[in-house]
Amino acid sequence: MGIFGDAKPITIAGFIVAIVSFVLQLIGFATPYWMYAYTGGVAVHYGLWQICLPTCVKYDCGLPGCASAFKGTQALETLAFMILLAAVVLVAIQLFVMKDKDILKKSGSVCCIVAGAFALIGIIVFATQNGIVTSNLHFSFAFCIIAAVGGIVAGVLLLIG
Repeated sequence: MGIFGDAKPITIAGFIVAIVSFVLQLIGFATPYWMYAYTGGVAVHYGLWQICLPTCVKYDCGLPGCASAFKGTQALETLAFMILLAAVVLVAIQLFVMKDKDILKKSGSVCCIVAGAFALIGIIVFATQNGIVTSNLHFSFAFCIIAAVGGIVAGVLLLIG
């Protein structure tokens, strides 16, 4: 099977889904398009870290107006991002370096499932805040949903592989 050696196809599929989920989580995590609205002739969009009117500025969540739910979303999505990165690294090490250490793949699968759960909880916390208009949710939000579901699917594939 080329670079994957004698790895099972379901393990390879789980690894590929984990990588795709990580990339989607990275895009959703870093881009300022969780919300987009066009009001008063001005396009406003923001993500977890920036708010953009005509120009983008860092979103300062240390201000009193910042909801604790938003801080929770930032924390959960950060944890999901880091755990998904760890999962991809663990599975890559098992597939390419330490082929006889199955515990790395199992640990990576658990990490994928946990990362997906954290991301989904963060998404739910964000979407249920007061003042969130669901029709204004944008592509970064959707990418995080897809990444969360993909992380859980990757974890299950790796677990049964």
